[in-house]
Amino acid sequence: MFESSDIPRILPEILLLVLALLVLGSDIFERWGRTPEAQLERVRSSASLTAIGLGMIFVIVLLQSGYVYKLPADAADSFFINIVRNLQAGGPSNTSIGGTFATDDLTMIARLTLIGAALLTSLLCLDFRPTAHPAEFYALIIFSTLGMCLMAGASEMIMVYMGVELTSIPLYILAGYFRNDTRSSEAGMKYFLFGALSSGILLYGMSLAYGYTASAAAGNVHANDLTHFARIAELAGRGSAGTPLLTLAMIFILVGVGYKIAVVPFHGWSPDVYQGAPTPITAFVSTASKTAGFILLFRLLTVAFPSLAGSVVFGAGMGGWTSLLSFLAILTLVIGNLAALPQTNAKRLLAWSSIAHAGFLLLGLIAWAAPQAFDRNQGTVALIYYLVVYTLTNLGGFGALTAVAMAVGGDEIADLNGLARRNLPLATLLTLCVLSLAGVPPLAGFFAKFYIFMVGWQAGAYWLVIAGLAMTVVSLYYYLRLLKAMFIEPPLTDEPIHAPAGIMAAVSIATLGLIVLGLFPNLILGVLSRVQVVAGL
Repeated sequence: MFESSDIPRILPEILLLVLALLVLGSDIFERWGRTPEAQLERVRSSASLTAIGLGMIFVIVLLQSGYVYKLPADAADSFFINIVRNLQAGGPSNTSIGGTFATDDLTMIARLTLIGAALLTSLLCLDFRPTAHPAEFYALIIFSTLGMCLMAGASEMIMVYMGVELTSIPLYILAGYFRNDTRSSEAGMKYFLFGALSSGILLYGMSLAYGYTASAAAGNVHANDLTHFARIAELAGRGSAGTPLLTLAMIFILVGVGYKIAVVPFHGWSPDVYQGAPTPITAFVSTASKTAGFILLFRLLTVAFPSLAGSVVFGAGMGGWTSLLSFLAILTLVIGNLAALPQTNAKRLLAWSSIAHAGFLLLGLIAWAAPQAFDRNQGTVALIYYLVVYTLTNLGGFGALTAVAMAVGGDEIADLNGLARRNLPLATLLTLCVLSLAGVPPLAGFFAKFYIFMVGWQAGAYWLVIAGLAMTVVSLYYYLRLLKAMFIEPPLTDEPIHAPAGIMAAVSIATLGLIVLGLFPNLILGVLSRVQVVAGL
């Protein structure tokens, strides 16, 4: 049951809702101007308010988490000390709110990652071309971020569905926001159609899970807990005769979430949507949405369906969702990397790269179900670290492409020709992001892949690690094509490319994060190791 003392525990979500409404309301006072200058001012006002608000919320969440500063128990009372004390009272907890929303370390880390991604996206949009309704554009980003936070903390099926829909519907609109652009309209429609299909599959899987728990509970129901993850795990652990029904439910749920995270063969929408959507929105979809989806999938499989995990090791009880994820990981790694080779559009190339990286992320999930001799928490840490690094890398890469597209009017690989001569700082930042994607030391992308491969090998998924290493070598070819265009190919013109301050700030922050986390990964590994997801939540 929800109590007033639970309000600090959902404070970030409340603040996101308030910020979205504030952005919408503030535009009322500026929407009467019709000149191009007035329209531009509306865009910058909405974007600035969004960026400032998200920045403040990020700082509040960071303070609430206690990861950077933990208030001493004997701190003297003062106005600010009491504020911090009340904030940290709603920090990470091993209990959930009414069994529906977990406020543990995993949720807190997800909040920081997702709100940080939204903040960098809003900076990318500061100088983006004006739209007719800028407040709605930025409010949709905030509403989607709120949905992602709900997805990451959901510990009950109905909350999962609410979070998924609150995340997806704003993204459908954002992908097709520029109605006069045929590619944007096509992206929005394809995203909506595939998203509606995946939501239906997800909901059907949830209904099967509910049917299983309703029959297995045999009337022993408390506060309608049949949709809670912990209750599903408890009933499944009894070895009921209805387990095949639960297995089918798990498969449908996995397929529904698989569409959201764009793993093969549920990836069909991704390249077209990434290419057609506004580039800052592509950055947001490819990072924050995928991060929220993977955290949701991790919590679903490890909290609700741990008894169906099986093993990835040949001859050691191989089966369950680990075997299914292993098959999907192989397909995703191979098809994602091979399909990226012939691409001529930079956004489309990064879309296939994003699909391939989903295969590496699946390896972290698979490692959780390793034999008991292996520390499962290592797989969890590797997965979350990879998600954080991947979010920074793709935001930086797509952010740099945003600046290029605004300057030259295209996002083909040929449009990057001679970028080093036209804007060396931008080319350097994009190069660092590309090298991180490729897994080149000392950038964070290298350590993320190394950590994933290490835990995969220790978990016994040798064949999957070998496939990942082989595909990493293949990926070097298409990543080097981007570097060749920037540094070797002659430019179409010697006219310098101007990169707006907001975009440069966002790309610089993301790239700096890659360097710091690559050189000093222990800065966050200690925090990530606190994540302990158990069925008792």
